[in-house]
Amino acid sequence: MHVITTALVSMDFYIEVTTKFLAVLVAGFVVRVLRGPILRRGRILIKSGPDWLERAVSRQADRLYPSWRIKTGIRRRQVRLEWRFRTVRRLLQRRRGYFILGGVYLDLLVRPIGVKQLENKEYSNLDRVHCSWGGSACYVGYYLYENFGKKSYLYSRIGGLGMLSRELKKLLRQEPWIKRGRYGDGDPSVQSGVSIHLKQKGDDYRTTFTHKGALEGLSWGPVLSKLVKKTGRGGVLHISGYFRTGLHKELCDSLQRLSPNLIVCVDHGRFLPEDHAMSAQALLDAFSRQLIDVYISTPPELHRLMALADVDVDEELPTVEKMKIYARRTNLLPRVTVVRGEVTAESVTSYVVIDGHLLDPVTVEPGLPPSHDVPGKNNAFNAALAYHLSNGDPDEPMVDLVRDAVERALRAWVENVD
Repeated sequence: MHVITTALVSMDFYIEVTTKFLAVLVAGFVVRVLRGPILRRGRILIKSGPDWLERAVSRQADRLYPSWRIKTGIRRRQVRLEWRFRTVRRLLQRRRGYFILGGVYLDLLVRPIGVKQLENKEYSNLDRVHCSWGGSACYVGYYLYENFGKKSYLYSRIGGLGMLSRELKKLLRQEPWIKRGRYGDGDPSVQSGVSIHLKQKGDDYRTTFTHKGALEGLSWGPVLSKLVKKTGRGGVLHISGYFRTGLHKELCDSLQRLSPNLIVCVDHGRFLPEDHAMSAQALLDAFSRQLIDVYISTPPELHRLMALADVDVDEELPTVEKMKIYARRTNLLPRVTVVRGEVTAESVTSYVVIDGHLLDPVTVEPGLPPSHDVPGKNNAFNAALAYHLSNGDPDEPMVDLVRDAVERALRAWVENVD
């Protein structure tokens, strides 16, 4: 009798535990399915309470569940850039992501080139031809890892045609800085992007021939859903090589769907205005609608883009005077524009425009020797800027935050040039 009683008690215990466990599972499933309406209702209730309650709950929610704003229907244009910097800086380190979208190439570096003009001759004095991955997207990720230990999600497009495409895939698989790579379907009828760099014997300059290949087909369609899902928690999205891709198609609509917790940076790189009028107009529309947070450029690249925006300036004016003209135009530039300016052996300078105001130039010493023209080195600046914009005191005023990040990025740029 005692044994039976003990068995019944034990059975009741297990039934009770099992029932509670199933209840927790059901409750969790219901919350998971209905989290959007629940969060929206909770947000309304919290906003009806005292201000200190809303601030406290928002801060803890940002740390524990950063993507809650997407689930409640908040979009990028509903929050200010100051809020975005503050929110990303408050994220836990493991939740802060770095996402890179843009061109990936197989780079062939040929040196020394001793001629200034191509002729019908053969030369046999080349050093070893260097083959590696390339493209600004790769270099930003590389320097984020090398200098700050941050791995990145890489989104690009690689073809499947020929041995060069296979070599590029193999090289990327070996890279430790790539947390996860998405390169499209590997169309066997399309070759991957290839860049051939001809480096002059005296290191005076470098001429580059580029085959865009599969990158012409890089668009938002195949990657947008993955980006929306991955970037929900927040971080930094760096878009590079814009003019060699199809990212201008549905640019504004795609950017609007991204997380409000995401700092969006764009460095479009070198381009010829006559070949990219449509792409440039899409980018300018995104600027005017404040869908891009940080625009990174150089003086020649900026001047070409502004010419397509019908901004007429005297070509003889110094860069700083041109910057003042651009800054005065309403909604012409994003809220933050960073231009890598004059570079000498003594110093490097950057110009910063915030909300239509040109700040005092940011200068660091020493500068860069003119002979160190190595593919990809400029992206040490972009990587450092992305890192420092997203790390630091979350309550730092935006002007101070940006100036400090630019100065640190200039120093990182100089230090990474051999």
